Amino acid sequence: MHDPELDEIFTDPAHQEVVDLLKATPPMEPPLDPHFRSYLRAKLMTEAQRSLPRRASRSWFSFSPRMLAPAMAAVAAGFIVVLGIQIYLHNQSLPGGNQVAFDTKAINNKSDVATGEPIRIPFSGPVDKAAVEGTVQIEPATSVTKQWDGSTLVIIPTHQLAPNTTYTVSFKPSAAAPRETPPSVPGIKATARPSVAPTPVVVHFTTVRAPITTVVAPSYKASTVGFVADNRLAESRSILNGTWTAADQLLVTRPGGQAGPASASPSAGGTPAKKPATDVWLMSAGGAPLRLVAPNATLPSTPATGSMFAAWTLISPTQARLDVFDLQGNLISSIGMVNTTPDRPATWVGTDRLAYVDGGSLHLVDLHGAPVAIPEVKVDHGSVAASPNGSLIAVEAVGGSVFVDLTKVPATASPLLHPGATGFAWSPKGDLAFLVPASTGSELYVAADGQAASKIAGGPAGQTWSDLNWAPDGASLLVASAPSESTGGTSTLLVINRDGSDQKTFGAPQSEYTAPRWSPSGDLVLFTRRDEGGGSAFWAAGVSTTGTNATEQQVLTEVDTFMQARIHGNSSAAQAELDVNARGKYDAGTSSLLSQSGTQYDRYYPVNVQLVSSHPTRFLVTVRIFSKSGATETSFFEEQLTLVQQGQRYLVDDVKASAAMPLGHGPTVVSVEVVQTPPGQEVRVRFDADLNAATVNEGSIKVTDSGGNAVNARVTFDANNHLATVALRLRPGTYQLVVTTGVADINGTTLAQEYDAPLVISS
Repeated sequence: MHDPELDEIFTDPAHQEVVDLLKATPPMEPPLDPHFRSYLRAKLMTEAQRSLPRRASRSWFSFSPRMLAPAMAAVAAGFIVVLGIQIYLHNQSLPGGNQVAFDTKAINNKSDVATGEPIRIPFSGPVDKAAVEGTVQIEPATSVTKQWDGSTLVIIPTHQLAPNTTYTVSFKPSAAAPRETPPSVPGIKATARPSVAPTPVVVHFTTVRAPITTVVAPSYKASTVGFVADNRLAESRSILNGTWTAADQLLVTRPGGQAGPASASPSAGGTPAKKPATDVWLMSAGGAPLRLVAPNATLPSTPATGSMFAAWTLISPTQARLDVFDLQGNLISSIGMVNTTPDRPATWVGTDRLAYVDGGSLHLVDLHGAPVAIPEVKVDHGSVAASPNGSLIAVEAVGGSVFVDLTKVPATASPLLHPGATGFAWSPKGDLAFLVPASTGSELYVAADGQAASKIAGGPAGQTWSDLNWAPDGASLLVASAPSESTGGTSTLLVINRDGSDQKTFGAPQSEYTAPRWSPSGDLVLFTRRDEGGGSAFWAAGVSTTGTNATEQQVLTEVDTFMQARIHGNSSAAQAELDVNARGKYDAGTSSLLSQSGTQYDRYYPVNVQLVSSHPTRFLVTVRIFSKSGATETSFFEEQLTLVQQGQRYLVDDVKASAAMPLGHGPTVVSVEVVQTPPGQEVRVRFDADLNAATVNEGSIKVTDSGGNAVNARVTFDANNHLATVALRLRPGTYQLVVTTGVADINGTTLAQEYDAPLVISS
């Protein structure tokens, strides 16, 4: 409904949420006394007009809109809307007269929501699920699926949410065909009531703060890698196998019938086994099942990049088909068939071919199922691994381990230099690691691309090494160590540098870490561990890195001290972080040191960090500062802070500020990262919304030189990570990133205003 008098009384933008709620509130049947509504409305309107001028509207609303909404809803709609922890639904009741409600306390106003976790809203009773689903809106624009886990609504973003972002989930009633409702009082005629939908509510939450994009990337050498904590992802035997996706989510095989959100995934095709034993699910890094992506399937595998995966679909107890899916569960192609039950995942060879073993022989096919000619290589249960660029396959063949060289036409197979080589693992840089059993234990070898393998480390007597896995930067290896059956002892996990130095125990002492797999971002290690009942469960261990650029960390510490002082309104502490030049800039109004009257600086985060010169004495740090009015964030702006070493510390020497940008008006840029990728560079621009990929191109995202001229660049877009990558080759100097209003989200809403950011290319 719409009442013009509401607009006259509630003029402050901070009160607009209440007005919107009232406008969307459906009227219920009038009370028995036809004059009651008019009387109550006039009484409460008079009270609102009397109280508003007497005290500041900001403080009056600081404890409400949600406290005021019930009374105003009674005035405007004739029934009470209860917001906050429990939001009541119209026309829904449980036995005993209690109303059906849903609980938002687990998510509302939370400031550390994981980007990969689903949004769960439990209801206290049965509801019209279709009506509820139809009212959900999320901003920034996010593609989601809405599923039910019993009486809990599960909202699952199609792609992970952006970090450092405040999201708004709205439940707004939609028009629905009336339905007949039985009378509750004998003798009273039944009336037509609207179909059930939730009362208007807005839920706000902020995602976790992303790791700061640094000038010097973190090193995963043994001396800098630290263990944080173990976290069991699921109960024993509820995950049978799993792997990471390129977006730091998990693809896992689960026994058929396991709990999780309902799935509308399309059938994999063919005739499934009568009793499907397993399914492949997409799972968050925290262990939350997101969606069924491959029914009747097992043993998923993923390429290093992209959003596809391969899995074996079980057609019958003695037949399986190799299928390729996207992460939504859509079948892309079926590329192979085996007359057995597979015991290993297919191996990705680059991003466009897959190798698998059938009948004891190695086969290679492209994504259309066309076979690729390779020499005859017999494989029993040996290791198979492909190089990152897809040019070589290392195979533990029956007659001895070999390289299959796909760069030659026809492809050739040549023996490895070390008999018994097994456990192959390729690093992101193209180094091959493998193990050779020895009488005293295990020997670890590494072969650089095009060079002979050399022994870098050896295990102690009585210990067997296995399950090699490279760190994301190729600086070190994870090695699982277990005692031999004859010697006993304890299991452990080692971190060993690429050159064999600094062997270090990772994780809790005397604990099992089997089949370790580093996540692509390097924050987690996936592994399995046996439990007391003899089963095996999947766990994730947190990883920290130290030893990054100490100067850069000092700069960021000074920035944090400066920003925290401003957020808490401490002018003297903030000015202590400025030199004379920067103080003059703030005094002249280049930017506001403290928040303006009626608003408050709420939070900040660094967008990027850049080295201004070739020596670590001058840094450019871009910070995004959010302002709130009342309890709600309303806008943000950015400052480019130049910090210069002065004595033993860094001080802010210069500042440039952008115009304020209102929140909730289209997609925005979350972060900008400049990465050296010889012989050129990449500028990686992350957004907070799901974008229309067709709008992300060289026309909407540009890099200009000091004269404003666009430089040659190629723009690609990764929808899974909201990431636009600008590939270019620049000389040292200062440039400008320009993201135009041509970029639009999936709803067709464009950037509210052009986004500009300085880019510093150092020598």
